[in-house]
Amino acid sequence: MTERILPAISACLDWADETDPPPVLEEDDLALLLSAHRDTGAHEPGDWTVDDVHDVATILRHRETLPESLRDSWLSWCDHLVSSGGLLSVESPRRLRATIERIGLTPGLTPRTVRDPMDDAASPLLARLGCVEDEDPTPLLPYVPAPLAELDARAAACPTLHRAALLAAWVAPRRLLRPGTDHDELGVEETARAASDLDTTPAEIRFLFSVARSAALVRTTYLHVLPGPAAGAWAEDRPGAAANAWADALTTMAALPGPAPFLLLAELFLSGRARTPAELVDSCGPGALPGSEEPEQHVLRALKVLADLDAVERVGPERYRTSDLGDHCAARHLGESGVEVPVVAPVADLDAQGFLDLVEGVRPVDVEVLLDRWLAGRAPKEAARALVDAGLPPVDDDPESFVRTVSAHPWADSVLARIRACPLRDTAAQAR
Repeated sequence: MTERILPAISACLDWADETDPPPVLEEDDLALLLSAHRDTGAHEPGDWTVDDVHDVATILRHRETLPESLRDSWLSWCDHLVSSGGLLSVESPRRLRATIERIGLTPGLTPRTVRDPMDDAASPLLARLGCVEDEDPTPLLPYVPAPLAELDARAAACPTLHRAALLAAWVAPRRLLRPGTDHDELGVEETARAASDLDTTPAEIRFLFSVARSAALVRTTYLHVLPGPAAGAWAEDRPGAAANAWADALTTMAALPGPAPFLLLAELFLSGRARTPAELVDSCGPGALPGSEEPEQHVLRALKVLADLDAVERVGPERYRTSDLGDHCAARHLGESGVEVPVVAPVADLDAQGFLDLVEGVRPVDVEVLLDRWLAGRAPKEAARALVDAGLPPVDDDPESFVRTVSAHPWADSVLARIRACPLRDTAAQAR
């Protein structure tokens, strides 16, 4: 992020020069704020939430002195992000500014330390990623991204996202937000009109507006609703626009309490296996699951919601695995958090031995996809014989029968049905 701080400061100073009346804004204050923001683990200067404000203030209070202009500069930075559309999070601009206005900035002030419950809730995921002290990270298996055109088509077919997009298109630019609240929502009259025009209820409009904000189909200032960056990208058919909007809004669309939906999706993505609800309970740390419901029942309920949204798919009795869209969402959010998510290299140019070696180190859910891709570029008979020659064991030790079957049906499921236990078949079975 360091290399992005100076351009961010420059852009803010340019904004201040054009603002009338000019805001209180000191370059040194901005450098201090954005450096502290970076030290909290932020990856983008414009990515701020209320939690970030508290974390940055904690760092600043450890200094012996702070500039008197610091809070005003911080508020000006917030105003710049909101007015320019540079606020990258879906945090409410109103709530963000109110937090900056109230946060304690007295050097040496040590507020009561409260452990972030999310640290406990996400502890299994954090341990897997090596973000817990004395825990080595589990090596991440590379994954196979689906083509963006396919992801966009599936995202656009999501009914909830589609309805949110309709609402975003209905909202005229600069409609006023409801006053007197930290939560961004349309005014009462606007909500009623939207419900009438879109043939739904006011409660549904409020929900869809939150989805549209999360998807960046709309963005908000302190007073108004404006078109979000995702709306323009989607309208222009930019590859990945619909899929990104879907991924950004997934947990909002799920409308479940707590972080369980993303924790479950992350576990299915990173393992690449099909899992039962009972097997997935341990991927949710303390506090991730509500105490009012049996853990396994809540996990099952979350999985069914994710399946309805096309984030996971059911395979067999009560077993679930991640979908292509779910992969996209998990990879996107992990990447935004600084996790390097590896991608499987192309397989088209690999010989049979090279291909079999490669699939020993991929996620189980990707084996059939890769096998289909490898077979697609070859003459079926030669491909089948090459697999046998590379050591793939046919059932009944009958290579000729294997070659005939795969030649007639050159697909991954034909190969897997005609081989004995081996790393390829055993790995693929973990995704079923």
